Amino acid sequence: MIKSVFASVIICNGLLLLAGCGSGVDRPSTVQVEGTVTFDNQPLEGASISFIPQDGRPASGFTDAGGHFVLKTFEPGDGAIPGEHTVIVTKVAADSKSGDDIYAKQKSVIPEKYGDLKNSGLTATVKTDGENKFSFELKK
Repeated sequence: MIKSVFASVIICNGLLLLAGCGSGVDRPSTVQVEGTVTFDNQPLEGASISFIPQDGRPASGFTDAGGHFVLKTFEPGDGAIPGEHTVIVTKVAADSKSGDDIYAKQKSVIPEKYGDLKNSGLTATVKTDGENKFSFELKK
């Protein structure tokens, strides 16, 4: 009896695993999204940016030396799901007192409100047609 229950659990888990390994046919459509992030009128390098829709999977990316980002939802460069998004931006660095300690406490380089989903004040409307280029100018 225990062996048959165990076998059933293994088979069910295997089927669930296989069901999740599709080619992405059931994925919602995405559109390319890119843009720039500045902080006090300077490009913000090494920041994480996320577009979070009302429903569905968020898209994210990182800024380069010029503050430029390209979003990813499922695959690199595929963009974001069309619609209204709340945008959050974060950038942290090790506390300067920590020296070479890799486990040092991280602190935000920009105001923490930009990383707060409810208080970032940043939004974007991703359209199905046309360009989706956004510019976010963060202030102290």
